[in-house]
Amino acid sequence: MPVRMSRRRRPPVVVAAAFVLALAALGPVEAAAQTRDTPRDAPRPVSFGGEIAATAGPRDTSAFFNYTDYEHNALRVVRLRLFGEWRLAPTIAFVGELRSEDGDGVEAAAIFARVRPWPGRPFALQVGRIPPVIGAFARRAYGRDNPLLGMPLAYQYLTSLRPDALPATADDLLRMRGRGWRPRFPIGNAADGPGLPLVSASRWSTGIEGLWQGRWLDAAGAWSLGPPAAPTATDTTAGRQWSGRVAFHLPAGLSAGVSGARGRWIDREVLGLLPDDRREPSSQSLIALDAEFGEGPWLIRAEWLRSVFGLPLAGGPQPAAALSAVSGFVEARYRFHPRWQTAVRVDRLAFGTISGTLEGGLPTDWDAEVDRVEVAVAFRASRQIELRGGWQHNWRDRGRVTERGFPAAQVLFWF
Repeated sequence: MPVRMSRRRRPPVVVAAAFVLALAALGPVEAAAQTRDTPRDAPRPVSFGGEIAATAGPRDTSAFFNYTDYEHNALRVVRLRLFGEWRLAPTIAFVGELRSEDGDGVEAAAIFARVRPWPGRPFALQVGRIPPVIGAFARRAYGRDNPLLGMPLAYQYLTSLRPDALPATADDLLRMRGRGWRPRFPIGNAADGPGLPLVSASRWSTGIEGLWQGRWLDAAGAWSLGPPAAPTATDTTAGRQWSGRVAFHLPAGLSAGVSGARGRWIDREVLGLLPDDRREPSSQSLIALDAEFGEGPWLIRAEWLRSVFGLPLAGGPQPAAALSAVSGFVEARYRFHPRWQTAVRVDRLAFGTISGTLEGGLPTDWDAEVDRVEVAVAFRASRQIELRGGWQHNWRDRGRVTERGFPAAQVLFWF
């Protein structure tokens, strides 16, 4: 019998609002624009900041190239972020971020305790809903850290895989190629629902993380809930994710990192519907490389990721499949005036093969390959306001729509 489950679990608005009010009531407040990781040398016990980004683009009711795991269009969204830090002691701080998209409730996107057990050393433990470890983009997905209006394919584009519904055969999966925004499968949740990206940039996981941030070496390791594709605040997969990253800061503005993760991606209720001997291959394994180079007005970034989803198959001769996917992007930003900058990103997402009875029984990509090019121009109107305009073009080898371009404009305000 199909199982109906909700993937979207958000804290009540009252709890989120109480968190903001508590920060405001704890002591002197320093209002400042901040990134996800509040500076460790914040001069006051309590600091907070915020950001509002309004992105306007055309409606997309057929291609869904920019549909996210929050079921919003990344090029047509209003996002509010509030973040703060309470430094309880020189070695202990509480950090949080509240987020709302299109007024669709308020979520505690991050809320964790940061402990520095050895003063004077660049090591910290973070416990709670913690920052991601994999890759580099997820920690700069929003605001001024992302010079484009959209997101890389690996962190946003939805594949046809779902944690709450499974294909019974390879043919069930191949029929859903290019339909990641609403795939449907016979095992588990029978309703249409969104698929998974390779890595979620929108959601953070609950767990514990060790972090070393040195002058030339960064290292992080984490134990948390959910896989890279679907981090979660509560346990739904009866599995844990192990992730880690090491990055080197080299001379002349160059840095490079390597990261990896592994975690179970299928909801345990759905696994329970399969025969006992076909439940084991249910983990996502991922490896990623990232690099950054900055020199004068130039900033160049690149990432490459390879993900493998273990997929049990209840029907047909194949007991399981290893579904691989590879994605990579290169982006460059050039600041040609103190108030003006331009940026471009070239992006690709490709998939491994699986064999069924469709396509003549030949090995076939398990999802539709996608290419994306995006350009943007930004103008700093004031110290706290930036205006952006850009164009994104997408190509896909399967699906209802195989090519589509999108103009977009954005107003970004931070405080």
